[in-house]
Amino acid sequence: MKNKNGIILIGIIFSLIILFVSTGFTKNPNVEIINYSVSQDGKELKFTVGIPFSIGYTRGYKNKGGGAKTHYLNFYNTFGVINSSWGAKNEFVLELDEDDTEIYFNRERRGYELVLEKNIETGKWQVPKK
Repeated sequence: MKNKNGIILIGIIFSLIILFVSTGFTKNPNVEIINYSVSQDGKELKFTVGIPFSIGYTRGYKNKGGGAKTHYLNFYNTFGVINSSWGAKNEFVLELDEDDTEIYFNRERRGYELVLEKNIETGKWQVPKK
C-alpha cells in the first residue's frame, strides 16, 4: 500500500512540474508595444511591452526573421500558473541591421501584425498608421 501511495505522489509531483514548465513554452499573442527607442548608431531597438489584460506576463521572445528587412517576434509566457510573474520581463533589446524595415508581433489566429516600421525617407522607426 505504501508503494502505491508513493507512486501516486511521484505521479502528482511529476504532473505539476510538467504543467509548471510547459506554460513557459506557450506563445503569448496579446503583447503590445508600450515604448521604444533606437540606439544612436541604429543597431539596437530597446522596447517595452505590456499585456492589456490583468493576468499574464512575458519572459522573452524569439525572432523568426531578421537579418534583413523584417523581424517576426513570438513572445512567450512566464513559467508557472496563469498569473505567475516568475521570470517575467517587459524590457527587451532587438539587434537591427541597416536594411531592417519592419517589426511584426505574432497574433493568435491573425498571423503577424505590423507594430513598428522604419520610415524610408527619414530613417526613423515609427508606429504604423492604422
